[in-house]
Amino acid sequence: MMQAYIDTDQRLHHLSQLIAKANRTFLPAKEDDSHTNLYVDRIGHRISGRWIATAENKKRLLTLHLANFRFEWLDETLQTLQVIDTYHKTLEAVEQAICNGLSDVGLKAEGFLEALHFAIPTYDFVNEPIAVPNAAACQQWLHYRSLANEMCAALGGYLQIPSEARLWPHHFDTGFYGVVNDIMGIGFGLAMKDDMVGAPYFYMTGYPVLGDLVYHNMPALHVGQWITDEAWKGAVLSLSELNKMEYSQQTKAVATYIKQATNCFLHPTNRNYTL
Repeated sequence: MMQAYIDTDQRLHHLSQLIAKANRTFLPAKEDDSHTNLYVDRIGHRISGRWIATAENKKRLLTLHLANFRFEWLDETLQTLQVIDTYHKTLEAVEQAICNGLSDVGLKAEGFLEALHFAIPTYDFVNEPIAVPNAAACQQWLHYRSLANEMCAALGGYLQIPSEARLWPHHFDTGFYGVVNDIMGIGFGLAMKDDMVGAPYFYMTGYPVLGDLVYHNMPALHVGQWITDEAWKGAVLSLSELNKMEYSQQTKAVATYIKQATNCFLHPTNRNYTL
């Protein structure tokens, strides 16, 4: 099932660029690029962009529904205004269909078809007609991305700092970053499979405001492991490890991983600042 999750991850990454384009085109740019990011909506079973205002000050939201892989424009009451099907179409054809329908939802097409300011991997299927993943794979994807949302909120509560779980369209990681008492920045999220881990994984790292983290004294994690021999350093918890557990055990395991890694980053004797 993990391979099905990875395949779904890649296909949704590919499709979600169209929501990122809508955000890029119609929202004011932010320095951290957060205006382009997305949200995995477990209640609505969809990937959503951000609210976009029309010239008449009406609100519009572009979403990708995970049950049928179709794009939908919603109004401020979450009612569907327009549907763009994807099945058996190329991404370029879907992009053009969204562009052609923009005036019907109160938006201008100018600029929408322009390339994004970042590039994503060229997946093997990019030139093929869009295929809908099986329902079980989509449910598994929604489960883990929703778990990431839940744990972002839980970490924010643990640290007592604001947290917003967002899906970033460039690397397609669900995550957030926050600074704790001007001492340490904490980054946490769920990433796609890459060469560093070889499977999708939760990640955590610390960014000291002063000095550097020294990892050789960090205690072994009860779940997950430390990555210290790469350009990126931090704690990872592979979904391959997590997927061996019952769903009922996974939330507790991720919470244990988060708590232990966070305490290592924050506690003076474990933090090992070099000032």
